[in-house]
Amino acid sequence: MRQSHSNNQPPPSLPMVAGIATGLVWWAMNLNPPLVNGHIDGFSALIHFFAGLFCLHTVIRLLENLAQFIDFLSSREPTGQHGTAAWASVKEYKHALTRSKRGPFWGRALDGSRPALFFDFVSNAMTIAPAGSGKGICTVVPNIMSIRHSKVVADFKGELVCMCKAALEKRCEIVRVLNPGNLWRDMIGQSDSYNPLDIIADDLTRPGGLRDVMDDLREMGSQILPEPGEKEGENTYFREGSRRLTADAILFEVMVDLYDATFSSVTLLIENRTRLEDMARWVAGVDIEGKPHPDGPFPIEQTEWARQHDPEDVAEFVSLVRARAKNLIALMSGGDNRTFDSFITGAQQALAPFAFGRLAPAMGRSTFRMNDLKEGKKQTTLFIVADASRIETFKAYIGLMQWCCMTALKRHNNKERAVYFILDEVNNSKINGLESLLTWGRSYGLRLHLIFQDLSSFERVYGKTALDTLLSECEIKQFLPGQRSPKTLELISKQLLGDQSMIAMGSSRSSEQPGLNENLSEAGRPLATPDEIRRMRAGILFVRQHRPILFEPVSYAEIKPWRSQVGINPFHGKPFKKKVKIRL
Repeated sequence: MRQSHSNNQPPPSLPMVAGIATGLVWWAMNLNPPLVNGHIDGFSALIHFFAGLFCLHTVIRLLENLAQFIDFLSSREPTGQHGTAAWASVKEYKHALTRSKRGPFWGRALDGSRPALFFDFVSNAMTIAPAGSGKGICTVVPNIMSIRHSKVVADFKGELVCMCKAALEKRCEIVRVLNPGNLWRDMIGQSDSYNPLDIIADDLTRPGGLRDVMDDLREMGSQILPEPGEKEGENTYFREGSRRLTADAILFEVMVDLYDATFSSVTLLIENRTRLEDMARWVAGVDIEGKPHPDGPFPIEQTEWARQHDPEDVAEFVSLVRARAKNLIALMSGGDNRTFDSFITGAQQALAPFAFGRLAPAMGRSTFRMNDLKEGKKQTTLFIVADASRIETFKAYIGLMQWCCMTALKRHNNKERAVYFILDEVNNSKINGLESLLTWGRSYGLRLHLIFQDLSSFERVYGKTALDTLLSECEIKQFLPGQRSPKTLELISKQLLGDQSMIAMGSSRSSEQPGLNENLSEAGRPLATPDEIRRMRAGILFVRQHRPILFEPVSYAEIKPWRSQVGINPFHGKPFKKKVKIRL
């Protein structure tokens, strides 16, 4: 704490001392020199002495005032002991911007020359965008247009593919569309199809793949029938039984039909208990009386795909499959059928969306391979379209397709080729194993951009540990204006922005000393309080180790040439153009 005091007898002011010195110097210059012809002029010497004395006093007072001024400035400059948070300037992060102005786009800076913010990332990024914040026009569409790599886009209303498909194809990208709801078919065209069971069929036909079959069946079962919330529920045993039953049915169908097996055929098999038991007996090689099956067991060893594998692996695989088939028979034919009833009911409920209806045709024989995203000279963009009017049915489909895509890409030999996942409304379609994927996805070239409305909804779907992992593993965190979730506001203010040091000034009167006494102290306060963030018109962007950046969201309609390339939003029915703010 510093104090400045008022004195009863203040010293002469600097202007007064300087004025006296100036007058004495002028007087001395108009007198005879102090020493003339070896004789001293006493009066002239006295005046010269006082002139020099007052000049020296003037210099001393000038230095004292300068020291006081420096002290005055330094006393009002915080030391940072309570925090060094501050908003970033362009100079600090200019070197990190993508020079080609391609790649992920985050808006326009609000300081300096107001550059367009193109920051790339090699692992994960997140955007928190409340309803009405313009995430579609300011984040999703601009990133679809700016990223010149293969992409997977979750499109919950079908508007994104309508707006971007023609523009991407015009610049020679391959566009694949999974549109089981046939939304906007006149604009999009015929939907592609992809069969998730291709993953199991690939395992059976790929040399050495037999040892991956059971693991992939477990992973697929967890995606189809996930655990609710963060922790396992009390019915884990029954869900695990349903997953195992589903895995057996899938395996039976794929072993027989390979790439022609579909979720529809698996569902029909589970719905028909008699046929399911007959299939299990055929695989196990026993009839209803426990005797050898009249047609013999299903000849796994003689199948064409079995010849691709080591005989020892085939023998072990056959023993395991037939043992599982026998266990299923025992479960179905036991005296107490309640356990099997619980298992099969869970499996039927999990597979019901894929059995018959809009989803079934889009999950028939595949019209493309997920590996296309990692292969070829041209980039491939895959749109996975949902029907918002049937969200509960389609969210299972979206999640399964995203899992299939990531699984295929993780196994591709080309680990360096990047594939971006623009996952809008990621809370609407749970991705099984997302927490682990956030930590090691970059090793496989998977770059995840997760977009959702608030942290609470993410935690509700994926759990607290997944939320902690997300916050620690994201290189870039974008918060659009209009944040209103208390949890999100607290996170931004207290954990991400931090505190800044500031000088607090006060004044007081003392009976002993007349005048005002000034009191200075250093204190800390948040760089922005939750209420200040809530009322901000600017967004906040965190890029790796840089200070937070204040940015202005910019829609594709304000960016040339995207404003002319992007098509009409089918929900609006007319072109969307605004005053140009960025020219690329």
